Amino acid sequence: MIKVSNETKVGVLTVVAIVLLVLGFNLLKGKSLFSSDKTIYAVYKQVNGLQPSNFVQVNGLKVGSVSDLNILDNNAGRILVTLRITKDVEIPRNSVARITGDLLGTKAVQIDFGNANDYLKSGDTIYAAVDGSITDALKEQLNPLVKKLETTLSAVDSVLLTVNAIFDTTTEGNLRVAVAHLKNTMGNFSATSSSLNRMMDPEKGNVQATFNNLAAISENLKNNNDKITGILTNAEKATGTLANGQLDSSLQDLQHTVANLNQMTSKLNSNDGSLGLLMNDKKVYNNLQTSLGSLNKLLEDLRVNPKRYVHFSLFGKKDKVKPLPSDTVTAQ
Repeated sequence: MIKVSNETKVGVLTVVAIVLLVLGFNLLKGKSLFSSDKTIYAVYKQVNGLQPSNFVQVNGLKVGSVSDLNILDNNAGRILVTLRITKDVEIPRNSVARITGDLLGTKAVQIDFGNANDYLKSGDTIYAAVDGSITDALKEQLNPLVKKLETTLSAVDSVLLTVNAIFDTTTEGNLRVAVAHLKNTMGNFSATSSSLNRMMDPEKGNVQATFNNLAAISENLKNNNDKITGILTNAEKATGTLANGQLDSSLQDLQHTVANLNQMTSKLNSNDGSLGLLMNDKKVYNNLQTSLGSLNKLLEDLRVNPKRYVHFSLFGKKDKVKPLPSDTVTAQ
């Protein structure tokens, strides 16, 4: 039996340990020593925190990983990123490898397929692009807002300076007086509001009572609608009757009558005619009064002494003449 020395055992264990260490290190970097993976390259101006072992995705599917990042110049203006494709996918030559990130900040390389019929082979270089980060997007959105805010703050500062310059001691006193007046005004407004609330009270308010009265009037009009219709019908009939009854001719006759009456009044006011003389001449009036007085005495004497005017006697005896009552009253 072959005897193995301790030195040989230690050497073998050392080699095995080194191999396992290399394999583990490559596995952690996303490399596989026992598979025929495809390696492609992309050159970026910035990688936004891309690290080895980050995923390479196609339509959200992991097809590989980032194996290495190298600087191509001293200014780090160009960064070479090595992409190891482990899935059996054909990548069109005009595809784009875009560095993206999620909300948690995890970076990945998203390959957007092109439409070329020629495909990339191991060792070829793919077009590179970088999506803006969320911070960049927010910064881009906030920059105009920040500028507007700066302008607004400047305007507010100017206004405050102007207000401080205006509000001297006199102005502050006037402002206090104005505030006191405003307080009184608000008190009056509260009293007015209370009065309006009382007026608008649905049970005892004046407005409600007015509406109730209007409702009662409307109800009465509704109940007497037939009577109102009858009155309007009668009025229409009356106006129709007047229109059909030769109202114009009646008015003309009335005008003639008024003219004749005016003419008669004029004659009465003049000295022409008996009535005019009687009304306007005092002598005629006095003579008429005297004649009427004599006629009254004659009639009274005829009543008192009828035999003076009608004498009839068989024996020829004369009756004694009686005095008139009016003459007796006059003599007394």
